[in-house]
Amino acid sequence: MNLLRSPRGVAAVCLVIGALLAVRLLAANDWDPSAMAAFGETSTEITDYAVDKLERGVITRDGLGHDGRFFFVQANDPLLLEASENAAILDRPQYRSQRMLYPLLAGGAGTLPPEAILWGLVVVNVMMIGLGSWAVAAIAARFGAPAYAGLGFALNPGVFNELFIDGAGILAFGLATLGAWALQEEKRRWAVAAFVAAVLAREVMLVFVGLIALFWWLKRKAIPWSLLLAPTLAVGLWALYVRTVVDPGESAAQVIELTPIPFSGLVEAIDLGLFRPAEAIMAVVVLILCVMVPMRAWRSDVYLSWGAVGFAVLAPFLTAFVWSRAWDISRAVVPLITVYILQAVVTMRSGSSDTIVKIDPANAD
Repeated sequence: MNLLRSPRGVAAVCLVIGALLAVRLLAANDWDPSAMAAFGETSTEITDYAVDKLERGVITRDGLGHDGRFFFVQANDPLLLEASENAAILDRPQYRSQRMLYPLLAGGAGTLPPEAILWGLVVVNVMMIGLGSWAVAAIAARFGAPAYAGLGFALNPGVFNELFIDGAGILAFGLATLGAWALQEEKRRWAVAAFVAAVLAREVMLVFVGLIALFWWLKRKAIPWSLLLAPTLAVGLWALYVRTVVDPGESAAQVIELTPIPFSGLVEAIDLGLFRPAEAIMAVVVLILCVMVPMRAWRSDVYLSWGAVGFAVLAPFLTAFVWSRAWDISRAVVPLITVYILQAVVTMRSGSSDTIVKIDPANAD
């Protein structure tokens, strides 16, 4: 297929894929974008907030709902100017408020009305599927591999799941992928800007940036300080602002997705009998990727591969809450699947994963 021979063609195809996935859910719900925001039947405070803002009913899902409902609240006040009226109703106000870029973009920096915000959440994710796929395709093309490797971004199950709940993972991973492409092209300033944006979309992308810096140091005996410090400073300053204006609420634990003991969450999920076939299959896939992606990354100079290793490191520390649902584990380690596909395509094309000209260590910051 001619469209899949160039990064731009791959981006166009993947943009259509993203749009069609969104259309499928919207069409099944009378074109009501609240279906994508995943408001929950039992999360009455946030659902009532949405009804009040929209001045109409919303489509709800069983249980508490999912991430999109939080981002809708945040998009109405992305700069936390009225945190006591908006952020205060989030389940973990400080934790949720750290992820500011997605609601900032979807809400037009707080200028869009609530109805437009619902559409904005969908549009941002669909557009980022196209951009992220383009970046993966462009990285593959730089290695002389087929651009269709970019399909690994759009066809990632974690990306599907983020799209269906208006999650921030697509934006965060897409920006990190753009940063990795810019770094591959030796566009250091663009890479720094993309990584800063990625960590403001989802602070866990600091792990992605940190592993790029670590690999750079191990392989080139130099530390890319600007890549490391700028995203860290951005997250730190925003986190400080959040903790200044947002009350933590009754939930003392703002982060419940991580455990200090490796694989204890996986073992607990198994012991509690929480695994169904889908969860078991996804867990096995993730465990395999946690081995394969780092092995191939070490033999390569692909920055996207280096960054993805961070999620292989992170996976063992995920709690039973994450491991017990295929839906969540696919989202938690979303870079691993895309990067494995990229690695496989590049390796098949070249017979080796180390085909790119290495950057002189003297060019490191």
